[in-house]
Amino acid sequence: MDNLSAIRLFLEIVKSGSFSEAARHIGLAPSSVTRQINALEEELGVRLLQRTTRQVSPTDAGRIYFNRALLAVAEIDDMNRTVMELDASVRGILKVSAPLNIGQDHITPRLEKFLEQYPDLSLELELSDKVADLVHDGFDAAIRVSVQLPDSSLIARRLHQVKRFVCVSPAYLEKHGKPRHPQDLKDHQCLAYGVSAENHIWSQLAKNWHFVTPGGELDIPVSGRFRPNSSGAVLEAALCGLGIAILPLWQSSKYLESGRLVRLFDSKDVRFVAPDYDIYIVYPSNRHLSPKVRAFSDFMADSFKLKLGE
Repeated sequence: MDNLSAIRLFLEIVKSGSFSEAARHIGLAPSSVTRQINALEEELGVRLLQRTTRQVSPTDAGRIYFNRALLAVAEIDDMNRTVMELDASVRGILKVSAPLNIGQDHITPRLEKFLEQYPDLSLELELSDKVADLVHDGFDAAIRVSVQLPDSSLIARRLHQVKRFVCVSPAYLEKHGKPRHPQDLKDHQCLAYGVSAENHIWSQLAKNWHFVTPGGELDIPVSGRFRPNSSGAVLEAALCGLGIAILPLWQSSKYLESGRLVRLFDSKDVRFVAPDYDIYIVYPSNRHLSPKVRAFSDFMADSFKLKLGE
């Protein structure tokens, strides 16, 4: 017999003074309430309730049982609440996979604030451009970048739509002059990516940059003496004045705000154009969205809310 359920019924009957009122409050049929109380009394070997045609009241044994049961049920409820709140808290170890540049440039610099906000949480962050198998490798979540995520069993939340711009340092412009038209880029050092065709986000920018001008659309061949294969290296090269670069706003925003970088070809008449891509957080569909994953997801989404018109 489920004693706890019967005890809760007994407490409700004593409080309300009525079988039918207790049944209505709990949502059971009166016959079910009567049957459970009879079984409880039979198991205890004592009568707990005195029934008359007008009211129901506890016997002497019932009053003792009521007072003790009231405390016991309150303790059980408090115990259950504590465990449930513990499970809902952000704690434990969170294992996340992320691309190298996003991890270094965007996640790691913000970890102090995140871990300070959740002191009972530890974060294992694996940075690699290799796409991790979340289930096989035991990750709770991963950061992915893609124009369109492939169909999979993973649950995805889009954190940020990435926009890219032509950026350059003032030092470079002072030394080499400012290109006034996209055609002028042929005479400048452009930090084009040295990436393989498999990198669909950047491979199209390895040789040509696309622009919209009053005279129509242009594909401008670009080249330079330095061809790195990571956006982190491109950013550092641009900051050092080695050339003109295409950079995502999430990576370049603080340097644009400080003036260490400026945008080129960002007017209504002449614009650089590249397909936007998205940053997602993904997690296995066979796992519920735990508090620690939700907390990290929300924190990352907030951290990608950038200024500069986004």
